[in-house]
Amino acid sequence: MAEELEDMVRAAFAGDENLQCQVGDYYFFECTGPEAWCQAAYWYSRAAWKGYAEGQYNLAYQYEYGLGVDEDTTKAAYWYGQAAHQLHGPAENNLGHLYETGQGVEQDYEQAVYWYERAARHGNCDGQCNTGIMYQFGYGGVQDDTKAAYWYELAAKKDNIIAQNNLGYLYETGRGVNQSYAAAAYWYEQAAAGGDGPAQNNLGQLYRDGKGVTTDAERAAALFSQAAQTGYVPAMENLARAYETGQGVPQDPEKAAIWKHKARIKTIGLEK
Repeated sequence: MAEELEDMVRAAFAGDENLQCQVGDYYFFECTGPEAWCQAAYWYSRAAWKGYAEGQYNLAYQYEYGLGVDEDTTKAAYWYGQAAHQLHGPAENNLGHLYETGQGVEQDYEQAVYWYERAARHGNCDGQCNTGIMYQFGYGGVQDDTKAAYWYELAAKKDNIIAQNNLGYLYETGRGVNQSYAAAAYWYEQAAAGGDGPAQNNLGQLYRDGKGVTTDAERAAALFSQAAQTGYVPAMENLARAYETGQGVPQDPEKAAIWKHKARIKTIGLEK
């Protein structure tokens, strides 16, 4: 590996942008610690200044999170923008996120939607999910559940667990799609298997209520427990209720009180 790295570094010094990024990747992913990240930033910056989109994206990421460089979201926005203008999907998505949150740029939901949707159209599943979110909640001025469902489905089929859960919710409530508890359960199941707490809770509620699936109180309680372990407050409350009533678990007022307390503490923390 050492000899191979030496050859890569030699070619990178000679100006090969792709190899400059590969050397950066070696230091960023294969090594650990601030010194390695500094080396990664050096190589990514060389590629970035030569107009190489992948180098621009990687350098922007380091600036956004302060990895090997001082955190600077303004520089992150600049380099994401350089890569985004070269149709780099992940950079388009991340630039959209900066516009949505007002980091490094003035907050602008319309610009966020623009960049998310560009990323989505270039096949980026995070961009597709984020575009769905923007349309579902009307950020940027346009609320459209049908468009939200369209973009969620594209991302969901690429195993984006947030999109899977959100698509499940649209099917459960009949927003933007024909209402179907069975379809809701399917997408919740996909997201729950990926470890998404809200999806585990939502699927648990369907099993508890027998909607789209056969009623199964034990399965519901197990899902509430999984979701509660992720810190999801509605799941904590559902698990507490299950212990309180003995639905799917042995009745246990003490455990019910513990989960109610945890939910209360978590809610207070979220409100601060």
